[in-house]
Amino acid sequence: MELNNILFPSPPPSYDASTFPGELIWVPSQDHENIKIPCLLLKSVNGSKKILLYFHGNAEDLGLTYEMTDLIRTVLQIHVLVVEYPGYGLYPGKPKADLILKDADSIYNFVNNTLKFAPNDIFAFGRSIGSGPSTWLARFRGLGCLFLMSAYTSIRDVVKNVAGKLAQYFVAERFRNIDNMPYVQCPVLLMHGVQDKLVPYSHSQMLHAECAGLCHLVLPKEMDHNFFDYYDDLLLPMASFLNMAEIEIRPESVESGEIEIADEYYLMPQGQPKAKNTGRFHKFFKKFN
Repeated sequence: MELNNILFPSPPPSYDASTFPGELIWVPSQDHENIKIPCLLLKSVNGSKKILLYFHGNAEDLGLTYEMTDLIRTVLQIHVLVVEYPGYGLYPGKPKADLILKDADSIYNFVNNTLKFAPNDIFAFGRSIGSGPSTWLARFRGLGCLFLMSAYTSIRDVVKNVAGKLAQYFVAERFRNIDNMPYVQCPVLLMHGVQDKLVPYSHSQMLHAECAGLCHLVLPKEMDHNFFDYYDDLLLPMASFLNMAEIEIRPESVESGEIEIADEYYLMPQGQPKAKNTGRFHKFFKKFN
């Protein structure tokens, strides 16, 4: 089986360069001098001490995440940086797992060095496939908090559940969250629907058991892989967990919590190869967000 087609069934682009004025930025890649990573920088109106890196599911792009990430920004009053994957939206290339991890590293360094957020002030949120790069960052770079939604133990375990035991041997292993979790030191919140048939909630139970530090598991009874209540299943548990972990989001003043970023990051880079993504869906992972 072709790994890209199975794991990354990207939809047709839901946005273009003019869709999000003042919010679409282009972050330099550490590995490709002439290519920049499209991201959405959603600034908290009242400022914030923290920034959350959002790694979306594999059947959505920046545009399709906007409603959810805008709510996270507004309700939690936190800056949010939504990261695009290669081969999705306006980002050219192929969505390979190793490239996604390299991009995650580039984004982390940009937030740390350019936006001037200390590691403890950088959070990550990984939805489904996005739990891979999020957990990797938590282990190898260090975060202030990690949120995982519909997370998996490993890609092979998901394939085994969806397509049977034999199929797992045709897919190269990627994103072994189960191996990274024991080394994650920051607070972790796992949110997983009991009705999830694609990635059973037992995956999050196993990840929870491997947590090294403060870790909390929420299992909404009516939630499945794609359908959930923004407030009851997501935002309220996140807010409660931050309170339990005694993590303060609000800055001392609006001015002290503002993000300063040069105008050049809002300009679509000249010479960047045009994305040729027209959408592709594999029957096994059509709903694997």
